[in-house]
Amino acid sequence: MSAMEPIDAREFPLDHEPIEDWQTIGAAASAGETDDATTTAFADLGTIAGADYGLWEMSAGAMRDVEGEEVFLVVSGTGRIEFDEPVRSDIALAPGTLVRLEDGMKTRWFIDEAPLRKLFIAPHED
Repeated sequence: MSAMEPIDAREFPLDHEPIEDWQTIGAAASAGETDDATTTAFADLGTIAGADYGLWEMSAGAMRDVEGEEVFLVVSGTGRIEFDEPVRSDIALAPGTLVRLEDGMKTRWFIDEAPLRKLFIAPHED
């Protein structure tokens, strides 16, 4: 997919999949189970000047992640990111919030108003 033509970033269709076992937070994680209710989706829209851009979305729920280098703008939804490593203040997420994440950050995402959708820009990976 390439966004050579204008798209509606709020309505572009994305296919959700359950999060991976290691990403589970809460009662399911302590029981060694998968949280089938929390899902994410992704669309790679293209590359410009050596950077990839696309859409990422998360359903209501919680998950942990290890971040890659990126900057993103929240398009829809609300929630927060908590940081395990490095320790830093939580970031509230709402439409219009611009965030930069660094490679290797260990985070926990909590989404209230779903889906949370972001437009991201990240270094191109070969």
